[in-house]
Amino acid sequence: MPTKDSIQRWLRRHTNKHACMCGCGEYIEVRKEHHRRGIPRFLKGHNFASDFNPKTEYTPEQEVRSAVWEVLSDEEKERRISNLKKFGSMENHPGWKGGRVSDEDGYIHVRDPEHPFAKDGYILEHRLVMEVFLSETYPNSPYLTMSAGRVCLKPDVVVHHIDEVKFNNSIENLFPFPDQAAHTFWHKSPLSEKEKIERIKSGQYKTYVD
Repeated sequence: MPTKDSIQRWLRRHTNKHACMCGCGEYIEVRKEHHRRGIPRFLKGHNFASDFNPKTEYTPEQEVRSAVWEVLSDEEKERRISNLKKFGSMENHPGWKGGRVSDEDGYIHVRDPEHPFAKDGYILEHRLVMEVFLSETYPNSPYLTMSAGRVCLKPDVVVHHIDEVKFNNSIENLFPFPDQAAHTFWHKSPLSEKEKIERIKSGQYKTYVD
């Protein structure tokens, strides 16, 4: 489970970093519950109709179903549209999240095109978090390897989410297994956690039969 300190660090990293995507120029108030649920893209009541994108599709004649948008003055509408058009891309965008995207399974990928094991310029965030932690704390860890002049997590290493929440990538919630066989053993073995850890350390899990 994430600790109080880790959540506070997460809050500090994200405070005043996520602008409302309606173009109002205001920032989302990031709260503790967003650590698990994700940070919303809009302030409450500021989102547009699902088929309306003022940055790319707005025309003065276009009907907008959002009740909030309809009550805005013409000047305020133009101001918000102007804000949206001024947004840059990637790190120049006020809603930039460091190149973090989630896949259909709930895993977070982060943009790191220079990483030797990146796929289409992205790498799984939980693997990168573990890689940085081990390289800084246990540089001689057998789970690390050198690739293209960079210390990396070995491809065979499996990083396990302790609370099973796939987007909770705080280091306190991650545990490395030497390979997929050890990860499977951890989930399927009826032994106690202490016994499973001892068998994984000694390599006995490799002879485990389900």
